[in-house]
Amino acid sequence: MLLISLVIGATGMLTVKALGLRSVAVDAEPLEQLDTGFDYTWWNAALGRWVRPGGVDYDAVLAEEGDLRRFIATLGEIGPRLTPERFTTEPERLAYYINAYNALVLFAVADNWPIDTVHDVRGWLDPRAGFGFFYGLRFPLDGGTVNLYDLENEVIRGFVDARIHAAINCASKSCPALMPYAFEPARLDDQLDAVTRTFCSDSPHVRVDDEAEEIQLSAIFEWYQPDFEEHARRLGRPATIVDFILAFATPEVAAAVERAESADFDVVFQPYDWALNRL
Repeated sequence: MLLISLVIGATGMLTVKALGLRSVAVDAEPLEQLDTGFDYTWWNAALGRWVRPGGVDYDAVLAEEGDLRRFIATLGEIGPRLTPERFTTEPERLAYYINAYNALVLFAVADNWPIDTVHDVRGWLDPRAGFGFFYGLRFPLDGGTVNLYDLENEVIRGFVDARIHAAINCASKSCPALMPYAFEPARLDDQLDAVTRTFCSDSPHVRVDDEAEEIQLSAIFEWYQPDFEEHARRLGRPATIVDFILAFATPEVAAAVERAESADFDVVFQPYDWALNRL
């Protein structure tokens, strides 16, 4: 029995190593916080320094990695589950998780630097592209640990708001752009509307190709189709991806999409570019 237990234990350890499963050590002191709510002042300013049109200045992120680690340590000790008295409203909770996701992604890139794509973070085995980055890394958050896949799919999507897909960023070229500011509870609804309008209006994500007779969409619309359909339904529109886009796109883009839909253009989801979103 002892030999069997040792074999099983060794096999389990090898499997963990082969898959690249690991808890990421932060090794930093949390930032000071006010007695109530959550203070995003440092995070807001940092994003303003790191994010530019077209991508992220990862050299700037690495130069401030120590402070980023302190922010991650803060997220580990404060959150809706561990300190619910600080997060009494839904916007406070959702803003926390969106900011946490974006911060953890930047931290994961910095902690594994240098990489050319998040797919470079992997173990010996790779069950699926991105497994090492989105499943394999576990981060401290809200008194526990979490991987990025579960944070997005089990927590953030639980708020049943498809606009979150335009707010979270996976450090890749085809992602909706990372914003140069923090998401704040007091103006979260306006911020989510703004990023969704951009997502539904920019040609990398929504484009009408008249020659090919296609409405070309980001793969994100395919991956999370039920979210977009449900959101369109709750807006009083037909429960389709196209109707979600029409609810948020600029008048010019919306008119082009409506024209293409009336002409029976095919809806085609574009290949995703996983290259790092660096400047």
